[in-house]
Amino acid sequence: MTRSLTRKEKQERTRSSLLRSAAKLICRKGIGEASVDEIASDAGYTKGAFYANFKSKEEMFLVMLDEAYAAELDRLEAHLPGDQHVEEVRQSAEDFMQFVRSDPEWPRLYFEFVVYAARNPDFREELATRNRAMRERIAEVIRRWTADLGEPPFPFEDIAMMLFSLADGFLVQQLVEPDVDESLYATMNETLFKGIVASGLDLDMENLAEVQEAKARKAGAGR
Repeated sequence: MTRSLTRKEKQERTRSSLLRSAAKLICRKGIGEASVDEIASDAGYTKGAFYANFKSKEEMFLVMLDEAYAAELDRLEAHLPGDQHVEEVRQSAEDFMQFVRSDPEWPRLYFEFVVYAARNPDFREELATRNRAMRERIAEVIRRWTADLGEPPFPFEDIAMMLFSLADGFLVQQLVEPDVDESLYATMNETLFKGIVASGLDLDMENLAEVQEAKARKAGAGR
């Protein structure tokens, strides 16, 4: 015998359906053209059901962001628990790309929010507040993860901003050029962290590059 859903379970199902329909329609039509009526209808509900769950489209957008950011933080904290090394950054970056691809609509959806925020000051402040909170959490994860590497030459918050910007920039480029190799993102992250570690050790990067080139020439001559 099938168990009847509780009131809370029904509400959660309605809410999830509305969010899925909103994501689909926003990606297809844009934020401005995806109306509350269309979102509710696509999900199989009335406009009243929408407003029973969200005060406005803007509130729904922020719910989407909160859920996506929470999931990414869970993933990041699981992969960088505090006892890893720089080499693990590559694996974490590769896992991030898999995480993004698990919801193919997310990059387009996120940048729809960014464009909308650029034109709406109130929503921009809400988005900025969430981005700052996200970076603070990322900075704390990095602080724990790099505890055995010593103090980096940059504030942890700046490193979090670098990572944030790398992800945004790479995902934008993939929207423009879908055939960009995803492995490049992992290389970018690995290179960033190796550079940070090298800077912390006060290495002469120009001299280091010369040493690497000399090693490569020597290896080539030995073949």
